[in-house]
Amino acid sequence: MNRDHIKQVINTIYNQVFAEGRADIYPDLVAGAYIQHNPLVADGVEGVMTFLKQAGRVANEVKRVAIDGDLAFVHVRYLSMFGKETAGVDIFRFDEAGKIIEHWDVLQPVPAEAQNNNTMF
Repeated sequence: MNRDHIKQVINTIYNQVFAEGRADIYPDLVAGAYIQHNPLVADGVEGVMTFLKQAGRVANEVKRVAIDGDLAFVHVRYLSMFGKETAGVDIFRFDEAGKIIEHWDVLQPVPAEAQNNNTMF
């Protein structure tokens, strides 16, 4: 598994697919049945394409990326995910060819006020 390739795929997802609304290039990053763990998105490329087309352009800031073997963990600030600032962690699993085969995410709207002075990022 090539870490540089995984970083390149991550950059493509957040800089082009999300920031530029280029859902059309996502299928080239995926292989196989594409297992989806977000309960609002169907398995397979078609399910994620439906979501990406609904989301359109999503400005974002990638805060952290960690790679462990075939997994990449991305801590991201979505500036307007369906009209709300959202904190997210995306987890991608890659096959040996460097294609995404599985995805998990955890998304949380950023509240207007917090009980502490820490940010979510």
